Amino acid sequence: MQPDPKHILSFKTALSAGTIRAAADQLGLEPSTVSRNITALEKQLATALIERGRKGVMPTEAGELLMGYVHRQSGEMEALRSQLDALANMERGTVSVALGEGFLGDFSQSVLRPFSQDHPGVTYALDVGATDHVRDAVIEDKAHVGLAFNVAPDPRLKIIAQTEHPLVMICARGGRFDTGKTVDIQDLSRLPCGFLSKGYGVGAVIAAMEASHGFRARGVLETGSIAALKAFVKNDLGVTLLPEFVVAEDMQAGTLCTKHVSIRDFGLGTATLFVRQGRRLPLATQKLLVFMSRSLAALA
Repeated sequence: MQPDPKHILSFKTALSAGTIRAAADQLGLEPSTVSRNITALEKQLATALIERGRKGVMPTEAGELLMGYVHRQSGEMEALRSQLDALANMERGTVSVALGEGFLGDFSQSVLRPFSQDHPGVTYALDVGATDHVRDAVIEDKAHVGLAFNVAPDPRLKIIAQTEHPLVMICARGGRFDTGKTVDIQDLSRLPCGFLSKGYGVGAVIAAMEASHGFRARGVLETGSIAALKAFVKNDLGVTLLPEFVVAEDMQAGTLCTKHVSIRDFGLGTATLFVRQGRRLPLATQKLLVFMSRSLAALA
């Protein structure tokens, strides 16, 4: 006997929301109804699926197995819809892309504009966040495609395209830090720097760079926003370290400039396009992946 979809939905929502009450709010149900649905599911499967703690609900080992089953079922249904659309010679559907903020300009200009003109029936869901967030969104099937900087190797991920990029120092054009074509490690350790928060791939590259080259950057700002970093630099409050493609538009506009650090392979990281290993992707997603791998400046 197949589990009742309402029971599965209550179980899945409780885990994603974190608490029974939050799940009830999302589903428009009473908390007691959500609890009864989960209990009924546990009785049917003859095993405990969740654990209740002070911080909310967590899946048991059996619950994690069930979540994997639910994700696979969702992916299979999505693939079936894509195949039916293909049989009807239609190109439609929603493609979900998780990406780092630094890729937004490149994705919008190089991919979204031309691809949407050629495929008007496709819609898009963009989830912008740190590298760790992008990776998790793809692994948990919350996004079809991930695009992030310096993603750690993971057997659950399938790499579609990858390009190396060194970090460069970024400063305001004509500002007090805009001196010379390059900067050495001693100068960099004295300059006020703004950095991205933990969870971003750039942070891991900087940490490895500090360890290997024996210096400590003078951090005066930490933020989860690249827009905030750019504002910090444009106002000549300090400098930052990012891949050059992140500020390509600002360089063209003449507001920011880059300085290479005079050390070989300094701050080398990778721009990575990836999907979950083994996931069957809808037709629209497959076409977008090919287009992204060929068109993104960050992957050139």
